[in-house]
Amino acid sequence: MSNMINMLKHNLKTPHKIPVKLLNKIIYLYKKKIYKKEKFEDKQNKIFQKVSLKREDGIKKLKLIKDKFPFLLREMSSEHEVLFSSLSQSSNLQINKILEIGTFDGANSFLLSKLFSNAVIETMDLAKDDDNFKNFYNRKEDVDSFVVNRNNLLSKNKNIYFLEKSSINLINEEKKYDLIWIDGAHGYPTVCIDIINCLKLINTNGHIMVDDIYPNKIKSDEMYDSVAGFETLEELRKAKIINFTLIYKRLDSKNNCEPKKRKFVALVKKNKSI
Repeated sequence: MSNMINMLKHNLKTPHKIPVKLLNKIIYLYKKKIYKKEKFEDKQNKIFQKVSLKREDGIKKLKLIKDKFPFLLREMSSEHEVLFSSLSQSSNLQINKILEIGTFDGANSFLLSKLFSNAVIETMDLAKDDDNFKNFYNRKEDVDSFVVNRNNLLSKNKNIYFLEKSSINLINEEKKYDLIWIDGAHGYPTVCIDIINCLKLINTNGHIMVDDIYPNKIKSDEMYDSVAGFETLEELRKAKIINFTLIYKRLDSKNNCEPKKRKFVALVKKNKSI
């Protein structure tokens, strides 16, 4: 209710923008109505096939895990989980060591521990007294309980190791990983630094995954929505340092019907000559 009131107050301050907003809303609702999910399901399946993965098998394994652990059925779930699951079933890959940048509530680390039951998972996030940790994702009012709940979940698997530090410090790291998940701050300069650092840390046949890629974003912010990831990957591809494939992050009409607002997950491979 309070969100609706705040939105109304904001609109009343800029009444000249109301017609444009209404028109955009109508266009969005029309696109949502005519959206064909089956079309994008087919596209997604073909993208997985191009990188030698079976999306259907990934979905089946993921369902078995979520049926066993219902708390993993949540709104923020997306196709990145299907991609993880598909990677875990590839006979061509040996994934023994995983790095996750951006632990959040620990649920993704827990999922990784079930998909890759024999792998060591290192997950890292900022210290709880860091301003960025406190101020983003609505954690400021209950940061202590958030951290306690996260740590309790992480402790449920002995193969998960939590690192409390900024991912910027990976510049000094020399370990190697088979799979790296980049899901920290999405804007400049952080995501650019994360991607560069991870290219040094990934094994020759390893995979890097980068969350929330916007190829068509116009406005960007520091933490949530930014073109920084896409622009960084594009420059690295132009320099022939990497190749990457984009998969749709979500396939539902609400999140995927508007082309300019579509999110993707990047699957990155470092060129072997580098």
